[in-house]
Amino acid sequence: MARLRKGSGKEGQSMIETVIVLFFLCIVFFWVYEYTGLLTRHTVLDYAAARAARARTVGFNDFMITKTVRIATMSTAGACETKDDEGNGLSTGTLVSRMGSYLQAENEAETRGILDFKYWDGAHLGWTCSEPGGDVNELVMRVWQRRPLYGSGADDETVDAADRQEYTLTGEARIEGHYPFYLQ
Repeated sequence: MARLRKGSGKEGQSMIETVIVLFFLCIVFFWVYEYTGLLTRHTVLDYAAARAARARTVGFNDFMITKTVRIATMSTAGACETKDDEGNGLSTGTLVSRMGSYLQAENEAETRGILDFKYWDGAHLGWTCSEPGGDVNELVMRVWQRRPLYGSGADDETVDAADRQEYTLTGEARIEGHYPFYLQ
């Protein structure tokens, strides 16, 4: 005759409950991680828009504004594609030391040799500016960045670019539009 042990049939209950709770905790942790990443990118884009608006107000041309936006969004621009002489990635110190040279570059080809990041191309980063005029007395600068969604093949070279799902974040800055009077 078989003996029944005390608590028979309940030995695995706590393990199953733990697995279920850990599953939901992981989902919450992942959501918080993604949300903070989006919030960080949005804050960086607001900063980039403010730098671009200031660049426009002091009379910089479109190429200089583009370079200003790129430098301001370096932290969210993905992997650095510029390599050193040995083919290694650049250190943080080297990246910072190249910013001045990047801003002094006179054309797009020259800038790519100094600094280049994965999401700096025109399909992933851009800006628009509405100039003051008429009844509108403020400059509105918008900077946008398009990034692949996590898990949609963002870093997988075998996934076709058209199949990648992307999201677009926008930053905005407004400055009073008195500057055209000073630039004439």
